[in-house]
Amino acid sequence: MATWNIYSQPHGKIVTCQRPIVIVMRVSAGAVAHFVGKLYRKDGASFVDTNVRINAFGDSSSAYFELNAAEYCRNYFTEEAAYYQGQFCNNFDEMVEQTFKLEIYPVLYDNSLDLVPDPDDILETNEFIVIPTNTMAREATSSLGDNIRLDKFVFNGDNDSAAPQQGNQNYRFLSNMPNYNVMDISQGFYFHHNHLHQQVSGITGQLDITNSSGVTFDIPTNYPTGYVAIPAHPFAWETLIAFIYGPQNLFFDALGNLTSDSMSFQWKYIDSGGTVVRETPIQTYLLKDGMGCKSTTFIFRNMRGGFDFFTATGEHDVSVELSGSEFDRHTDFNRRAADFDLKRGQHNMTNLWNKRKEMNTVFTQPVNTETATWLEELIVSPQVWIIKDIKGNFTTGDNLNMPYNNKGLVAINIIKSSYKLHNTEKNRNFIEFKYTLSENTITQKM
Repeated sequence: MATWNIYSQPHGKIVTCQRPIVIVMRVSAGAVAHFVGKLYRKDGASFVDTNVRINAFGDSSSAYFELNAAEYCRNYFTEEAAYYQGQFCNNFDEMVEQTFKLEIYPVLYDNSLDLVPDPDDILETNEFIVIPTNTMAREATSSLGDNIRLDKFVFNGDNDSAAPQQGNQNYRFLSNMPNYNVMDISQGFYFHHNHLHQQVSGITGQLDITNSSGVTFDIPTNYPTGYVAIPAHPFAWETLIAFIYGPQNLFFDALGNLTSDSMSFQWKYIDSGGTVVRETPIQTYLLKDGMGCKSTTFIFRNMRGGFDFFTATGEHDVSVELSGSEFDRHTDFNRRAADFDLKRGQHNMTNLWNKRKEMNTVFTQPVNTETATWLEELIVSPQVWIIKDIKGNFTTGDNLNMPYNNKGLVAINIIKSSYKLHNTEKNRNFIEFKYTLSENTITQKM
């Protein structure tokens, strides 16, 4: 029997699996060889055993045993139908967040120095929410100056870490997208505004939405702790505001024409006395209803774990690569056959399979240095889509009458070696890259 405790819990309610998630056990008595951590993942309202077992070891002179759960948690993010076009209130949390806990027990030495697990002597860690957020060596993400904690990304609360509550100027969205990025609203409801949130007793949330004329509407919010992705399309908010306040024509006129050049979001947190105690920076999007027939809108997972968008309006060229396999055989001209001299149309050269691969080359419009740096995330993103018209697309029920109903996402793979950055002397940059469809269906076989 050992005497021990969990000395260090996960370093926040919300943590990133792109940095270590270190849990420390401290032994004050007993011959402990190592600890075993049983990893549990939250599925609905209950936790299920992942059957992953993580060993925690210490050095020979230490009473402290450590394990790092990050590498194991990283495997449980799912690829859902994240952007189903039939609705603009999508739920794709499991692509971005998973909740875990560990049950930990010691493995002891007996008198013969054999290893004896003691699964009855078990302690549980706190629950922790895992996000695939990348942090950089040249940034601080908490008031302690580290880049391990995610406190600056968590709105409202202090993320239950050792770092105190952040000041308003330090809040960060789950995106490096520059302010005033252009949203082509004709491309459907694939645009989202991402952040992390922690519920705090006595503090209520409010989202301020402002149009280009400076008219603001306050939307009360009550999001749970964790990842939050709200629709950023103005039609979605025009509809929601109409439900709350009645028709307001904040972004569209009565005929459905776009009347606002921009849309801004700011989150505010209010105490029981009605005082705003915390607020986030303002994120502004420029709005366009169509950006030309050559434009292509990309949706991609960014380095912070959220989803960004970019519409390229420069040159877009398409080339086709054809390949296949052929078999050359001789036609049977047997004079004794009944069909002799009637085989004029028979194939001597048989195509076993033919493949057509479409290669797209994008040369963007001029962008500033900040945007060019951000777009490097598009090039290296593990998940990228383009928005395209879907022929014959339809939905059922109430969704049938939704606008932009013919739009859908098509998965693509960007050719990393094709990336080129062209600089000018006036802080203008042009980005060139190539991509292919992730699913190549234009292959015929015999």
